[in-house]
Amino acid sequence: MKKCLTTIVFFCISISLPIYGQENKIQQISSIVKNYYSLERENIHVHFSKNIFITNENIWFKGYVYYSKKNAPFFTTTNIFAVLKNSENKTLDSKLLYGSLGSFEGSFELPTNMASGSYYLQFYTNWMNNFKEDQSAIYKIEVINPDNPSQSTTNDAEVKINVYPEGGVSLKNKTNTMVVSVKGCKNQPLPVTEVTLFNNTETIQTIPLDNNGYGKFEYYYLEENPADSLSLDFLNQTYKTALPKALKKGITVKLTNKTGTNNTSLELKTNKNTYQDIENKPFYILIHKDDNAFLLETKFTDNVTDHKLVINDDYLFNGLNTIRVLDNDLNEVAQRLLYKRFESNSHVKITGNKAENTDIVFTAETTANTNLSITILPLQTKTLNNNNILNDFLLVPYIEDSPDINTSEYFNNSSQPNESLDRYLICCKSKYIWQNMKQNPPKENYTFDMGLKIKGVINQNLKNGKEYSVRLTSYGTIIDEKTEVVNNNEFYFDNLILPDSTKLTFELLQNGKNINPKLYTTTLNNTSQYNASHVPSQNICFTDSISKPFAYIPDIQKNTIALKEVIVKGKREELKYATTLGNGQLRGYKITEEDYLSSPTVLDLIRYEGFEVRNRPDSAIAVYGRWKNTINGMKNSPDVFLDGIRLIKLDILRDILTSDIDEFYINKHMSVPTLQNRIGIIKIYRKRKSFSKTKDKPVFDYVLENGFEKITPFTNTTYTNGYTGSGFNNYGLIHWIPTTISDENGKFSFSIPQTYKGEAKLVIEGLSPEGKIISQIITINL
Repeated sequence: MKKCLTTIVFFCISISLPIYGQENKIQQISSIVKNYYSLERENIHVHFSKNIFITNENIWFKGYVYYSKKNAPFFTTTNIFAVLKNSENKTLDSKLLYGSLGSFEGSFELPTNMASGSYYLQFYTNWMNNFKEDQSAIYKIEVINPDNPSQSTTNDAEVKINVYPEGGVSLKNKTNTMVVSVKGCKNQPLPVTEVTLFNNTETIQTIPLDNNGYGKFEYYYLEENPADSLSLDFLNQTYKTALPKALKKGITVKLTNKTGTNNTSLELKTNKNTYQDIENKPFYILIHKDDNAFLLETKFTDNVTDHKLVINDDYLFNGLNTIRVLDNDLNEVAQRLLYKRFESNSHVKITGNKAENTDIVFTAETTANTNLSITILPLQTKTLNNNNILNDFLLVPYIEDSPDINTSEYFNNSSQPNESLDRYLICCKSKYIWQNMKQNPPKENYTFDMGLKIKGVINQNLKNGKEYSVRLTSYGTIIDEKTEVVNNNEFYFDNLILPDSTKLTFELLQNGKNINPKLYTTTLNNTSQYNASHVPSQNICFTDSISKPFAYIPDIQKNTIALKEVIVKGKREELKYATTLGNGQLRGYKITEEDYLSSPTVLDLIRYEGFEVRNRPDSAIAVYGRWKNTINGMKNSPDVFLDGIRLIKLDILRDILTSDIDEFYINKHMSVPTLQNRIGIIKIYRKRKSFSKTKDKPVFDYVLENGFEKITPFTNTTYTNGYTGSGFNNYGLIHWIPTTISDENGKFSFSIPQTYKGEAKLVIEGLSPEGKIISQIITINL
């Protein structure tokens, strides 16, 4: 065993030691942690266009998927379920969303007759059902029906004062570190700056509160139930709360970030009543983030009841660490959360703007190849809440019942310890309960779905000794696949990316020849119930009536008349595949006569787009990027798709002329989730040629239900009074941009229609391939 830097007898135990004697406990702890986090966990954050909606509007959103264990995007998530629920937990609508390279997007349409009130959106995957903890992302929104607006609630109608001992334990005859939390009815901070600790009428201490309503103080417990209390005055009323009861025996902790050093001080404290029970018995300090763990061992000896330990920051993990104090029976006796700062976020800088036709085009800079979403709202909007991507990815995955507060200030670029964040974390508990970790490690009972799986059963006798297969075609999605019939007359098609209501055609083949099919088909994984059902908390608040409710709500046009389509000659033809699943982050264009005259073959076109193409008669075709991004300098290569199907070999491209191509999509710098060195995506769509004629062949047609939600291009609500007035300034939406990608130099641009005049809020969120998070609100002038 090697000694660690401490001020007391304290040892760092390797978690890979062989099992014998006391080291067996070390191995047990190691196994518990590794087993519990053996399955990967996805984390979802959703950026909404706004958070208060008027009936007949759309809820527009963009989602990001993160792997908090590695502080990086989770690229492989494909099937995401979105459910809209009311405050009684009744499902009103659900969708299957397509995730591509760590993001997804979609919308919910709100009906005109929807009642005013609170609603909830829950996002999850089937894989998340494997875990006891709720891994889903849940967001509360408000809906206002102008025909029947509800009375407004006020956060100021109730005051809740809670007190939290550090480590979760208040200990008698000991000085304890405490944090007081002051919240309103909706768990929001109140305009209160201090709390008073007093005994009867005598003030003991005044405790200042930070912006989120947290204050820290030290308190010595002489009694289990002290007479001292906390109080505050608010809106001409006095609110009081008693201090929590102390234990006669136990262990508590005190954690201090050392300013200007790379060390953290951890104090384990007990009292004399406890010491006689624990003398010379080992205690283990487990520091972990997921299965990344570090273990320490110590004992209370020589009648010393306080141990002050120094932990070098090198033994902490980037992000939120859980510190657990375990006794000799491996029971948790205290717990503390600690955040280790790292370069987790990046920033957007607006570099310019100019008017172009009816739009204002902004140019900006950020981290290279960042996937971004932007909402533009009036400056005085009331539709923003504390929904924050930094909080969702860096804190929420590890915290039980994370409070809805503004945590953006916790992630500034300061190198100094953040005392506000530390106060907040004292009030929090780990989502992962140690007892569950010891007894109930998760099992892989639910699949990690990547696309849809269709199962078919042939309801007819098939002659033995014959070869049978089933062909699946779909003209709308350019799918042409074949699979063998297996035992029990079953066949399967897996990993299909199919939009909702896609028409599929099945042919039954016997030795390659069509025979009359009698089939039954079903889609196996297009719906999924989430095991950890969300039950909304009902906070009953006093209400204040609105004297003129209609004066502050924008008028929404309810009924629109569909005008006859007008085709303007001379304009560039609209892209057919721009909204195809997975193409939102790619640059696409129609192939013109100029293109195939300058680049006769598709390989010439790929070469023109900046790739190196190897085309030798004696070897396979290969495509490489013209830059190197690996330590050993190996070339990277893109993923290439033809008519929606990923090509394993590229030799088919040798015979394709550019004149045969309809549309071409590319992103040269997009990271691709494979174990291979993949950078970039190329998608080629040929001019449609009908599949083999089936009108004279026996076929079975099937319309897919509950497929992936089709991407609807953003169109703003029609505000009958335009983009002006108090109603629009309070609840209106200027514009929504679900996806824009910065280039390899971090530059990008976006356009905002010139429909609104004045200052506006630009709310930007995003995620880079390296895991840099964007969360920023910028004031602009339109």
